[in-house]
Amino acid sequence: MAVALPDTFSFLHTTPHTVMTLPVDSYVFREHEGCGRIGFVLGGSIKVFKEHPSGRSITLYRLGAGDSCILSMSCAMSNPIHQASAIVEEEATVVTVTTTDFHRLMEKSADARSYVFGLFAERLTDVLLLLEEVVFQRMDERLAAILLESAARHQSEVVPATHEALAEEAGTAREVVTRVLKEFAVQGWIELGRGKITIRDRGGLSSVRR
Repeated sequence: MAVALPDTFSFLHTTPHTVMTLPVDSYVFREHEGCGRIGFVLGGSIKVFKEHPSGRSITLYRLGAGDSCILSMSCAMSNPIHQASAIVEEEATVVTVTTTDFHRLMEKSADARSYVFGLFAERLTDVLLLLEEVVFQRMDERLAAILLESAARHQSEVVPATHEALAEEAGTAREVVTRVLKEFAVQGWIELGRGKITIRDRGGLSSVRR
């Protein structure tokens, strides 16, 4: 289908591309799979995460409008397989190009190179911050931050999340998340519900992070 590309992706105008709509819970790519196409997100939300053989996983970063995935780009340029997985959280519209056309873009387009190098720098910062949080933050601080960030992302005090999903986000066990959330509920900062958490006191949650 024909769609107007934003200025962010102006370098794609002269490159053959395909526009796709990806439903919620569909995989964009899976860890250990090869790279077929490179995607540029027009809208929606995609979660990129790393899984462990134990079944636990951790969210590396999210892709929204104007984003692309550096892991796919790395896979296309030098590494034959993906090092993580990506799944659609909110129905996403994505412009895709073949790896061959992506290589041509990088060779010929200064705008494409500028976009990609800027994206690599941004994602490297994201992953370094994530590493700092996992290594140095207490789990109650990390969960409070995740709840507040999710509320801001959804623009609502009601955060749609299960204990298992929060455990995946935080890179910990579900039992740990349940214990911390019960402590937050006792403080009156949140209200626990089936598949959702309602924030009752943003200030209380924010104080955990100080």
